[in-house]
Formats: sequence, structure tokens, C-alpha cells
Amino acid sequence: MKKVKIIIPVVLICLIGIIGLYVWNHRIVSTVTIDINPSFKINLNRKNRVVSVKALNNDAKLFIKDDFKNVSLEDTITVLADNVIESPLATDELVILISATGKVKNEDVKTTLSKNFENQNVQYYIIAVDNITKADEKLAKQNNITPAKAAYINSIVKENDDIEIKALFDKSISELKETQDTGLYCDVGYQREGTNCLKEISRVNANSGMVCPTGYFEYNGKCYEETGVIDTDEKFCTSEFNLTVEDCYRKLVSDATPSKYSCSKGEAKTRLELGLSSANDGDANEVTCVDLSNATHPVSPCELPASDPTERKMIGGKCYWHRAPVIATGCPGKIKVAGECWDDASNVLICAGYRDGKQYKSRDEYCEHSIKYIKPTVTEYKCEDDFTLNGNKCEKEETFPAPNKRTCPAGYTIIDNSNCINLNKTTYKVGGFVCEGDNTRLVNKDCVTYEIVDAKGK
Repeated sequence: MKKVKIIIPVVLICLIGIIGLYVWNHRIVSTVTIDINPSFKINLNRKNRVVSVKALNNDAKLFIKDDFKNVSLEDTITVLADNVIESPLATDELVILISATGKVKNEDVKTTLSKNFENQNVQYYIIAVDNITKADEKLAKQNNITPAKAAYINSIVKENDDIEIKALFDKSISELKETQDTGLYCDVGYQREGTNCLKEISRVNANSGMVCPTGYFEYNGKCYEETGVIDTDEKFCTSEFNLTVEDCYRKLVSDATPSKYSCSKGEAKTRLELGLSSANDGDANEVTCVDLSNATHPVSPCELPASDPTERKMIGGKCYWHRAPVIATGCPGKIKVAGECWDDASNVLICAGYRDGKQYKSRDEYCEHSIKYIKPTVTEYKCEDDFTLNGNKCEKEETFPAPNKRTCPAGYTIIDNSNCINLNKTTYKVGGFVCEGDNTRLVNKDCVTYEIVDAKGK
């Protein structure tokens, strides 16, 4: 019995020791986060062995295919990087955001990633976040992103105070780097392309048609052999812009639109208001000063003075005019009244002195021959919302980061700073898929139409 009493404490001590050792070996002392498009969090113990790998977004869940427990940090990073490289999410250049805490340093993670990408001949760019503040952690929690991404976003906004921070949370690390480099960004749902933002608005199956074969580019209706362009360090602007060190700049100036007038005599009216033009005429909104002091309204022929030679007659309380002889067939187009043929003047209004029988729709219209026209003086102007009024001119300045000038290998000609073609090598079109319409592009076998707006920012 005494032996049993001695054994029990010994067993308890051993058990406590084993549990303690297990907890000691599995206690998280370092953390590494890696943001590409998938975002991962790697928890490590004191021996830099993996305790767990967590997916921080839905994309990341697709890449955690293995059990990484007790695997080295280097091997874990290598496997995760390989999975991303082999996936459809991989781009021409991977941009990776890293942050390490505890015993692990950013430089260790960067070295491992660099070695892996270089072995596989992958273009990459690594951004290391060294300091994460409580404000970064709060922002990360509020928007379901990593603290490292929150810190990176905060640094971009500090550099570009005209950027709306809420537009950056859903951007990939690659898109965030572009925003940092250019100062340009797009609203959520848009993808940036140069100085424009694109948003897909419709997608339909492409029609079969004749297109240039692979390796050829259509230019002026012909297929020319094409090759890749070569980026240079020289900045470039199109002819309508001026290059100012790093930016493309132009000032647009146009005549302002008159909005108010004054008249030395009379009142300002448009040609449309005066009945001189119809709504579809180009001069309908032309303004003139109208002196109506001696103007008269059109009247019924029967209201004209007795001295007026216009033929008219009141019969049975109705007004008739323009008498015509009675012919054997009656009064075609006229009314027979008291044995004579007359026009019904009940809806006819004319101006005294007129001889062309001009008709008016209402008595509100003045008789033109008695109106005096005077050129008005413009007192106020207006511009479109994005222009600034300067005197009688509308002005707007446009500035955006100048892209790098591109060139072509020997024997090729640059087209629109985007395509290199060989003007001496042509071929015929072949069967393929074609798209028509503005802002529409062929994507696989679909015609995708985009809404295109200017990028925001600088």
C-alpha cells in the first residue's frame, strides 16, 4: 500500500512534465503573414517549427493542401509558394507582402521566398512591413485583412492624401503597389489599366469571323508580324499633352456658354421663343433683344381695318376670306357661301399688311415685321461642372503620371506605344472569333464590354 502511495505522485509528476513539455513545444512564439492574393498566417514554436497554417481569405483555403504541423518554416513557405505559382491566380509578376514577428525576421522570409521564385524563374517583388501599430491592427480587424496589409494601405494613403482609403481594402497587393507607384486607383469593382478604370458590364458569345493568326497584329486592315515591346526609362506623353518631368499635362480652354443677357432696349428672347426657329434647328437657342413696343398681334382677316385690301366677308357670324369663282363641280377645297366660294377663316390669324397669307397658331405670336432686333450684351457665363470659369472662357487642367516610353527590336515599328509590328512581314486572316462595339474586347471566346472611366488620384 505504501508503494502505491509513492508511485501515484511520481506518475502525476511525469504526466505534468509531459503536458508541460508538449505545451512548451507547441506554444506560438513567432508569426509570419504572407499576402499575395491568397493570404496566409504561419504560427511557429520556439524551434521555428510550424504549429499551424491558417487561411486568412477564401482564396488561401485552396492552397493549404498539406498538414504543416512540425514542418520547418522554410519548407512550409516553399510549398505554399509552389502552390500559388502553379495556380490560375499567378500573374506575370508576383507582388508579395510579408510581415514577421517574434524570433523570425522579415529578412529570413524574404530570403526563402526569393530563392524559391528565382529557382522557378518567376518575376517577383517583395514588400516587407516592419512596424505594425495598434491603429493598423484595428483597421485590419474592421476590414477583415491582415495587419500587414492594413499598415501598407495606411502608408500609401499618407503618401497620397487624395486617395480614398476605403477603395483600397479589396485590392490585391499587386494593385496596391501600382497605386503606390502611380498615385492612381479605381473604385471597388473596377480594374485599373493605365490611366483608366475598367468594369465589365456585359458578356456575350463571340461571333465567328476572320482575324489575324497568333503572332500577328491587325493594323490598317492588314496582318503584320508582331513582337513584344521594350520598356525604356524615358517618359512619354501623347501629342496633345506636354511632358513636365514625370507628368503629362495639358490645359483645356473653350468658350464659356452665355447664361444671362442685358438689353439696351426691349427684352432677351431666343429664336425658338420668337417662332423664328424650330426646336431641332441649330440656332434655336440664339438670343436677341426684341423691342415689342410697336409690335402687333396677328388677327383674324375680318378684324383688319377697312382700308386693308385683303378679301374677307362676315356671313352668318363667321369669317371667310380669299374668294374664288364657282365652277361647275362646285368649290373644291373651299366652302360655298351665298353662291360664292370662300376659305373658312375661323382659325386663320394674319398680320396687317401681309400678302402671303401667313398663318399663326395662336395670338401669342407677334407680327415679325413690326419687331425690332437688337444685339444683346452677355452679363454672365457658365461652364460644365469639371471646368472652371475664367472671364468668358472655361478652363480645365489635366495631369497624370507619364508612362515610360517604349521601343521595338530592330526591324519592328512601334504602334500607339503598345505594339511592335514588322511592316515587311504580312499574312492573311484566318477563321476565329470577332467582337464589335465600343469598349468591347475578346476574352477567350466571349465579347466583353467594359465601362471605362478615368482613374482617380493624381
